[in-house]
Amino acid sequence: MDVSPEQTELLRAAQAGDPQAFESLYLALEPDVSRFVRRLLRDDPICDDVVQETLLALYIHLGEIDPPAKLRPYVFRVARNACYDVMRQWGRRPGVSMDDDGAADRVAFELRDDGSGPEEIAHWLLLGLEVREAIDRLPELQRQTLILFCEEELSQAEIAEVMQTSVGTVKSRLFHAKRSLRGMVRPDVLLALSADSQPQPVDDRLEPMLAGG
Repeated sequence: MDVSPEQTELLRAAQAGDPQAFESLYLALEPDVSRFVRRLLRDDPICDDVVQETLLALYIHLGEIDPPAKLRPYVFRVARNACYDVMRQWGRRPGVSMDDDGAADRVAFELRDDGSGPEEIAHWLLLGLEVREAIDRLPELQRQTLILFCEEELSQAEIAEVMQTSVGTVKSRLFHAKRSLRGMVRPDVLLALSADSQPQPVDDRLEPMLAGG
């Protein structure tokens, strides 16, 4: 997802010393940063602290973000590194929960309001849950790459910057994630996801990966 003209304007104003502009930029970025951090840390109570630490780093280093297109990659890279610092303190590798209930949702699956009845909505929610559980079983770097691509809508080049790797590596991780997901999700679910009438239980970028697009 490209930086919006509004965020570009806010960034420039904040860099010029406008505190209200930074506050508005903070409020614009906080939901995406919070969602990403909560996926990596499994919604641990420390997530709020990590989000604030990330956006504080943004404030401190505002002058280094040029051009404005670097804003989102910078923020997600700082957030990811902060999450890794927490995980190292916990003494566990990224993506391994201290609780084994597997309840954390790391990719959002939203049903669009198309007038579907309760039974149909429940059906699609269950399909989305199956896909979500499959994503949970991906290798950690593939999972993070998929989250950044499908949910945060970063380009492959931006993901490479966030994860401090090459675009080729990002492409490889997405390819292997797609292949792994299609192997883990039941064929009837894949068929359902390819149907034109389905009310979108998965993200727009993830659906074609699962359905063979």
